[in-house]
Amino acid sequence: MPAPPGNALPRDQYQHYIPRFILRYFQDAQVQPRNRKERQKNFHKMRRTGVDTDTILMYDVTTQTLESRPIAKVYGDVNLYRDDRNADNVDHLEQGLSRLENDAARTIRNIHYAIESHQQKIVMKRKELEAIRKFTYLMHYRRTCFVSSYFDENDPENMPLRDWAKNFRRKHNLYKEDDIWLFGLKYMLEVPHHKIVATGEAIQNKYGGPQGMVTMLMTRVDPDIEDYHAVDYTAMSNALFLGIWEAAEGEEFVLGANSFGLWEGVVETIPGLHRLFVVSPRVALVLRQNKMGPEVIDQIRAHVDVTSDLVDVPMSRATSTYANHEDPPWSDNPSDLEAAAQALWKYRQTPEAQEDIFTFTRTKLTRKQTHDLNHVILTHLSDNGMTFSSPVAARKTIQQHLQSDIPYARESKYWFRNLLGLLSENTTATGPNPSTSSTLPSAVDIVLGSIASGAIEFRSNYDRAYRVYHLATDDVTKYNQSSSEIHQMTARAIHAMKEHLPPLPIIHRHMYFPFLCRDIVKELPKEESELFFALVGYRVDLFKVGPMSDDILGRIKYEAAIIGFAHWLAENRAKVLSDLLSFWVKVVL
Repeated sequence: MPAPPGNALPRDQYQHYIPRFILRYFQDAQVQPRNRKERQKNFHKMRRTGVDTDTILMYDVTTQTLESRPIAKVYGDVNLYRDDRNADNVDHLEQGLSRLENDAARTIRNIHYAIESHQQKIVMKRKELEAIRKFTYLMHYRRTCFVSSYFDENDPENMPLRDWAKNFRRKHNLYKEDDIWLFGLKYMLEVPHHKIVATGEAIQNKYGGPQGMVTMLMTRVDPDIEDYHAVDYTAMSNALFLGIWEAAEGEEFVLGANSFGLWEGVVETIPGLHRLFVVSPRVALVLRQNKMGPEVIDQIRAHVDVTSDLVDVPMSRATSTYANHEDPPWSDNPSDLEAAAQALWKYRQTPEAQEDIFTFTRTKLTRKQTHDLNHVILTHLSDNGMTFSSPVAARKTIQQHLQSDIPYARESKYWFRNLLGLLSENTTATGPNPSTSSTLPSAVDIVLGSIASGAIEFRSNYDRAYRVYHLATDDVTKYNQSSSEIHQMTARAIHAMKEHLPPLPIIHRHMYFPFLCRDIVKELPKEESELFFALVGYRVDLFKVGPMSDDILGRIKYEAAIIGFAHWLAENRAKVLSDLLSFWVKVVL
């Protein structure tokens, strides 16, 4: 879009960090896919009527709401890629991303066609593969949660980058918070993949090879490195190989706002065995560390500690057919090996190499493996949105997630219990007897009714609330609307509390310490129960997370939500809970 005439400011643009072509794969299965002409027709209709039918389901983790939202207004931000330093065209980066996305979309469309045609092999030319590798890296790079912090020299985790960032800003007159990030985006969009990698490899060799580079990156990045963006790009490109994973029959992948490039798995204390990129309900592009390739993975697992839920997924390397290059006869002479590597490196820089053919063997996951991949996404999704195509498939994967006994996934369960209640309520009619299953009262509602009527009595309101909370929580097959109401209030209270609490020390950001996780008592006498709700309940009251009515059933649910809030505090900020109650009541075990 050329700059507007005169001094007129360009109109604001909503710019996506998850491309529309990916979001359209997640449209409700009942909505038939539409071609470009049909989408344009829908756009003009939307302009006339104000009603946009090009929508997807989105679960907002922060507000705990499930809504159908226009694709045009989700998973993005206003002027996210706007570059004010380019006065002639402030939206040139958005346009460059659009071209890359079009290239990636064609290849991903071909992957889906191969799967639908039951083809086990998927073929790409090098230029298509390079577009996919650049696309996956930039999907990781442009996650909205990274934009402000990626090169923030004031972030303690970026200490090794501080001198480089200050020098780079001064050298290129970059003063705004995200200027270095935008500069890097421009570099990666304009420079071909193989040239970025060649630059990154040259920098790596200058600093003593891979090990020397790692040492520098962990201590102090040389302030004079000009193409630092190529270093990070090359690390992901050269250290991992690409695989294509298909969800199990009847299962689907879920999409998270910050899930592109999430790492999974640890090898000898080093994280990042896998990098995950879900591109549709059926397909995930997955990068796996080269040192865990199919030819050596069994031997490595026999000798080193590997912690991963996905390491058992078989994943082969692509086979290559060069357009105009032949490998020399095998030799174990070091000089011959180096000469062969140099010859191949030079060939890859030529236009002819863009016609090389790479053949991938797709991997069909089992149901458990599909759920395990989704588990990684759900575990790391603490705010923003999540999208899925099939409510039935989403319900199954959330049930599996909530039953996980992995300690670091504990907090994420609070975000998705409400969603499971909503999905369970809305998908009941798909059960074995749709005509009656949705009208029968659930076990949760039967017990709630008995408690509200006085048929079931408790020594204190705390005892009652504890029992109701766990009744609505522990059995994932019994979730319903009442469960949803309780867990929605709990999650909203937790989000509100997190905004009021000081941030955890740096050491806690990416680590989980089970010994800090505490529990709460199951029972309290009446007097202590009243004090508990007066002190902890008052804090929840301030957040206005739900109705505080005189209705007995509503009050029971509200107090159960407070128990859930207390559980979270005990698990994550036990001292805060103890301080709230002072010496009056002891609930932390």
